[in-house]
Order: sequence, then structure tokens, then C-alpha cells
Amino acid sequence: MPPPAQGSGELVFWPLLIASFGAAFIGLILPACALQYPVTIEIGRYTVTTGETMFTGFQRVNRFFAVLMWIMLFLVYLWFGGYASGAAGGLVQLTGFPSFLSEDGQTYFWAYLIIAVFASVVIFGKVIYPIIEKLMIAVTGITILGLIIASLHPTVRGVYGDFFGRLFTFQFAIPKNLSIENLDILITAIAFAGQGGFGNVLYSYWIRDKGVGMGQFAGRITSPVTGEPEAIPAVGYRFDDNEENKKNYKGWTRWLPLDQMFGTGANALTLILTTLLAYALLFPKGAVPTSDNLVGEQAEFFRNSWGAIGATVFFLVAAAFLADTWLALVDAVSRMHADFFVANIRAARNWGFRNVYYLWFAILTIVSVITIPFATPGTLLITVAILQFFAMMLYIPALIWLNYYKIPKTYPQWTRPSNVALAAISVSGLVYIVLGLYYLNIKF
Repeated sequence: MPPPAQGSGELVFWPLLIASFGAAFIGLILPACALQYPVTIEIGRYTVTTGETMFTGFQRVNRFFAVLMWIMLFLVYLWFGGYASGAAGGLVQLTGFPSFLSEDGQTYFWAYLIIAVFASVVIFGKVIYPIIEKLMIAVTGITILGLIIASLHPTVRGVYGDFFGRLFTFQFAIPKNLSIENLDILITAIAFAGQGGFGNVLYSYWIRDKGVGMGQFAGRITSPVTGEPEAIPAVGYRFDDNEENKKNYKGWTRWLPLDQMFGTGANALTLILTTLLAYALLFPKGAVPTSDNLVGEQAEFFRNSWGAIGATVFFLVAAAFLADTWLALVDAVSRMHADFFVANIRAARNWGFRNVYYLWFAILTIVSVITIPFATPGTLLITVAILQFFAMMLYIPALIWLNYYKIPKTYPQWTRPSNVALAAISVSGLVYIVLGLYYLNIKF
């Protein structure tokens, strides 16, 4: 599932790193993508095994832990309207409309229009997840195609040998001029080389709506206007220890690595292409994207390849990319808030998952509208990513405890993942913890 994995890391932070420091971090691209692969698999494993989503799982670890994770979720996603304003920046550069407004006014106009259009999609679409999935796949496909065409430019082809040589031999070096502010960008890039933080947790909710594994017994979120309500239970399901269930379970868990291999591959391809273009076109000129004009300055990618038409294509693609990220987030974060409240508060359970979801959808949409004028896109995205990084440091150990200890105690023993899978998720968790502690030591 590549769509939810792509966004600001590929479009913003990795190109910024490469444009700033050239070849220094090229060798980190593939390892950074690979780190998130086992994390997302284990999140999916919990849901296909139990039919529960992750905030219910956090509650099973410990209620106070669930509350802590919810507080982090709440803080992280108070300001994700920055994605809509980032998309709006591209449309302002493209259209200059409305001409009677200042540039800030034009940005607000387009940001609010984007929010209104996508909010309408969620409210009036009969079943929410299939609509979001189709939009994301379309945006991802268009983006990758455009990047591939741009990367065929002679200037870009000239750096193939150096770039791919470093990429596949994992060569990297910490530059001497790496500042504390640059360290923020590096941590952000590592966190967003994939879904990142609570974005990984989102996978749990979408595969349940997709009906994978025990998720097939849970209802889906449907429109309050055009859809019929479906029962979404507050807790999951167990199954008996027999050969038929074992066969079905092995099929579900074989699907997860394949699904994530496709998603990780598409994400890595996008990241390779955007950083290749930054290395070939921006770094030699010292053209570093700024946090206040993340989309506009990177149109240089496409302007070098296709001239004015190329810049137009990039603005459209970038706007769609970031606007689509806002849509994915408002849906995902509303699901996670609803899950937390339904799992922990009886009144919310009685009211129903769908109603709690749409309440949070309304709250988050209003918050996006209010907060857009108060911070620049880059500031928003960097702050979010740092908090996301520390969220992973906390929930990966909890995830290991759930899948490797808690579930095998209440489900058949053959639901326990292999030791190879345990080693993979442990390595990812250890890397995030070490990097997080290093960051805290340097920063404070």
C-alpha cells in the first residue's frame, strides 16, 4: 500500500537534505525506508490477528500508555493544515489567483478550498476508505511517472553513476557543517522515509476497512449522508486452534509482507527519484528549498526538464500530493481518536464508532482552518516529524509485547511470529531509540 507512505518526506525533506549536503546522505535512503518495513508489518499483524486497531491494542498494553499515546497523537496533529497550505502554495505559484488578494491571501484561499473539497468527499462518499485509496493511488502513479520522465533529462543522467553507486553501497558521511537545525531535518527525513510515527499506525485502520484477516468481521466507516451504518465493535475476535484456521491465518500473514513490499518499493522509488533530481539539478547550483516555499523552489526540478510546462506539471503534482496527504491524515487521525475514545469511554461506545469518527473529523477540519495562518508549512512539518519519531520509540516495544507475548497467550501458539520477524522489528526499534537518545543529547 504505497499511497499513505508518501508525502512530505519524499517531496520536501529528503530533497532538502540532498540539495544542502549533496552526496553526504544518499547512502541512508534505502536503510531509512527499510527501517519502517517490519514496523508496519507488525502493526498489520496485530489487526489481521485480532480484528482490533492499534489504539485498542495500546489500551491492552496499559490504559495509561494508551492515554500517553493519545496525548502525543493529539499534539502531533493539531496543525496538519500545513499540508493544505503547502499544496496551496503550489497553486498560488501556478495561477496567481485570486489576483486581488495578497500572496498570503491567495494561499489561504486555495488552502480553504482544498479542505472544503476533500471534506465533502469524506462526508458524501458512500464508504470512506475505497475513495481515499483510489485518490492516493492515482496521485502516486502520476507523481512517479512525472518523476521518471524528469529523471531522463541529460543533466540528470550525468549523475547516475555517482548517485546510484553511493545509493546501493550505502555510502554516507556526517558533514562537519551539520547544524542543530539541520539535525532536525535529518531526523525528520528518517522519520518520514515512509509513513512514519502515527502514519504507520494508520495502516491498522485501513486494512481493517479493507477486510483483511479478522478485520473482515468489523464494519466500515460509511457516509452519514449517503451510506448505511455498519457495526464496528469495540473489541476484536478470537478463533479456535484448528487446521482450517491455521491455514487461513498463514495466508493472511503471508499477504502482509507482500503488501508492504509493494508499498515500501513504491515509496523508495519516489524517494530515489526526488533525491536524484535534487542532486543533479539543485545541489550544483546551491538552490536549497526553504521551509516557507517548499513547493515553489522545487519546481526547478521540472522546469529544467520541460521548461514552463514542466514547472506547471510539478505545481499540479505537488499540490495534489500534499492536498492528498491532508485528506489521508484527517481521515486517519479521526479514526485513531475514535478508536481511543470507543476503547476507553463507555458513552463513546454507546454512541458508535462512526459518530465519534465524524465528530473528530469535524473538529480536525475546523482546527485546520483556524491554524493555517499561524505557521509556515516547513515549521509545521518538522515539528510533527520530530514528535512522530519519539512516538515510534515508545510504541515499537509495545507492539513487540503485543504480538510476541500477549497474543500467543490468548490465541493459538502458531500466531506467534518467527524469530526472524522478531529480530527485524527489534533492530528497527533499537535504531530509532538510539537515534532519538542521540538527538536529545545533541539538542539539549
